[in-house]
Amino acid sequence: MDALITAAGKGTRANLPENMRKEMLPVYSIRNNKIVLRPVLDCIIYNLNKINIKKFFVILNKNDNATENYLKSLNYNIEFIYQNKPDGFGKAVLLGKDYIKKDFVLNAGDGIVLNENKMRLAIDLYKNKNNNVLTLMKVNNPKNYGIATVDKDYISKVEEKPVNPQSNYALAAFYILKNEIFNYLKYDELTPAINEMIRNNIKTNYVKINKYEWASIGNSNNYYKILGRTHNYYNKLFP
Repeated sequence: MDALITAAGKGTRANLPENMRKEMLPVYSIRNNKIVLRPVLDCIIYNLNKINIKKFFVILNKNDNATENYLKSLNYNIEFIYQNKPDGFGKAVLLGKDYIKKDFVLNAGDGIVLNENKMRLAIDLYKNKNNNVLTLMKVNNPKNYGIATVDKDYISKVEEKPVNPQSNYALAAFYILKNEIFNYLKYDELTPAINEMIRNNIKTNYVKINKYEWASIGNSNNYYKILGRTHNYYNKLFP
């Protein structure tokens, strides 16, 4: 299975200098049984590779030479897809249509599932059910997230930042998606496309994670929290 990683957004919420991407901010990771600092994108690819993802399609801004050069220095099978201008998560994912011909893993370039076992669980669930698999976490402020409504083993509805959330299960930006998703991507956001798949009887399963198992750099104000979260998570594994 291949992976699509989006890393070409505006980054306006991050409040960073023009040529510095939040996807390249360092967070803690484990390498050779040691806690080290690596860019977020590096950690995403490293973690996905550990669950047997071998090919990576990375969506970059066409002028982002620094990120591209860094990723080229890594020992992975990476192919770059260039986006002329930021146009929303859904439009970025749609760029993968001409490259990815099978079901795939999708990961936003600024977020990491820290628990490798939960990622493996999602892969195994996909293999057993052959459905979409989304990653869910309980949050206290569901109006700020894409939200899923759960019916037993399946997701019955997803909404992007709903005014009146029907649950407090937020979507973490690690997905396993059927290739048919490309037929539904007519929106700036990904969530409405997934919801249309559900409405068209394309079943969608889920794996629950704890919020501390998801590290996402939404803006620069919470970067220090994410840095601390990654350190604390791995420090418990390797005290």
